[in-house]
Amino acid sequence: MRRAWPWTFAALALAAAVHLAVVWSVPRVIMAEAMRRMIEAGGVNAAHFPPRVDATSRAIVRPSPDLLYASCAFDLGDGPVRLTADVPDAGYWSLSLFAANTDNFFVVDDRDAGGDGARVDLVLVKAGAQANAPPGARVVEAPTTRGIVLTRTLIDGEERVPFLDAARRTFRCAPL
Repeated sequence: MRRAWPWTFAALALAAAVHLAVVWSVPRVIMAEAMRRMIEAGGVNAAHFPPRVDATSRAIVRPSPDLLYASCAFDLGDGPVRLTADVPDAGYWSLSLFAANTDNFFVVDDRDAGGDGARVDLVLVKAGAQANAPPGARVVEAPTTRGIVLTRTLIDGEERVPFLDAARRTFRCAPL
């Protein structure tokens, strides 16, 4: 019986190590795949405007048919990235930043931005880096050099889809 304890302890230690490795790596693998798809579709540090969500859409996890999306795979390896967008009048709108491990590290929505017709102007930098941001732009530090920007615009009526799509397409993601 005493000889079983070292083997039991070793098995438990190995199981804990495997568990921690999986918990650490799975979000990064998922995000790397999502970023790869976005880069194939629209490049890096460039806005991408996917078609409206339908039953076959799976570019993002659990997409909603009631939202219009815009996205950008960012890479801060060559310097800061500027993000700008006009907030459409009426209805929900948001811009979310995700790190390479899927952590959501920043969100601004239509209310935070100042309401209908406001303009969001962000400069995304590496943690601890400085940026020569344009006047009025807000500097946001990213915990990782790579990640994803995702905007969401609520479709509050089918007749408004052309207007909301035009507002969505004001989103820009480009090197500073």
